[in-house]
Amino acid sequence: MKQIRVLEIAKSTAGVAEYVRWLVQGLDRSKFELTVVCLSEGSEAFSRELTQTYHIKAYNLAMDRYRVNLLSDTRVFIALWKILRSEKFDLIHVHASKPGFLARLAALGLKIPTIYSPHCFSFHRGVGKFKSNILALLERIAARYLTTRILVVAASEIKLAQAYNVGSPDQFVAINSGIDIQPFQQPVDRALQRSAMLLKDAEFVVGTVGRLSEQKAPLDFVQAAAILAPKYPGLTFAWIGDGPLLQEAQNLSQKLNLTQRIRFLGLRKDIPACLAALDCFVLVSRWEGFPLVVLEAMAAGLPIVATNIDGTNDAIQHDEDGLLVPPGDVHAIADAIEKIYLDHALSKRLADAGRLKASERFTRKKMLDAISSVYTKTAQGGAK
Repeated sequence: MKQIRVLEIAKSTAGVAEYVRWLVQGLDRSKFELTVVCLSEGSEAFSRELTQTYHIKAYNLAMDRYRVNLLSDTRVFIALWKILRSEKFDLIHVHASKPGFLARLAALGLKIPTIYSPHCFSFHRGVGKFKSNILALLERIAARYLTTRILVVAASEIKLAQAYNVGSPDQFVAINSGIDIQPFQQPVDRALQRSAMLLKDAEFVVGTVGRLSEQKAPLDFVQAAAILAPKYPGLTFAWIGDGPLLQEAQNLSQKLNLTQRIRFLGLRKDIPACLAALDCFVLVSRWEGFPLVVLEAMAAGLPIVATNIDGTNDAIQHDEDGLLVPPGDVHAIADAIEKIYLDHALSKRLADAGRLKASERFTRKKMLDAISSVYTKTAQGGAK
């Protein structure tokens, strides 16, 4: 069978860049020839990585991924327009809202089948009503006139899109992101790992992994810790990651006399080992696409407390493989952690169920096989 030439257009940071790495690493090169356009900050380093490590042709186009900048956005649009017309592609896959809109607009008139992956729609929970309506209008136009398929990472994204009349039902396909299970099931010397994480004296560690940002709600994490810390001296809390709210979270921790009870551990590369050092995993996000870190915590065999938001509740079923609580409700977060701390049988039941679900439903191979099928069918089916 002839190779399908696919152009991937994506920002070069965080989860979207990692998603593109999976495609580059895992898709069958005998079936697909990939070219990647790397946008936003980090684009130069990402394009160099793709070229040198994976031998993929990659373009580097710097772009502000959040704000509208007429000068730089126009420059990016023109560059995309030229790339799309300088080579022959059978399929375009665009990732994230702003890159996705510019790229689809640049492809106008080419009649190349185009897949759009929002990786969390721009009008998600937490965005103001006026802004959401404007963003949804742009998504609606792009879906109707510029898009063949909308590939989402969670079924809840389809429900959100339908609430804003974005896209038609036949355009959508949901493929959950998947993880490599094996690294999270390797034996770890917990005592040694805890010592490396400055947790060696901890009895029970409640932890999370993520960027300290508005989305991840680190202040909710600190306030939940403040409710539990006076009651249970054996509890220690750990946040693995960095971000713009680090200082504010540390200041609140100090104000609440928690400096000896919460560890802010910064960025780490040994996430599987870090998870193995925890006793309970918590994700208090205000919004998500489909949080991989939850799948990783499942694979690591941890009981999970998470906010009941779109994306997360696609992965977790309440009281079966985790406990779901209302976003922003620090008392509910604390109550759920307390249940897991006090009830060993509950903790084990949730952890065992989560580990089984991760290994059966959320593997990287399953994800890549499904994407490969969508690519082939979309490329062969022609344009919308």
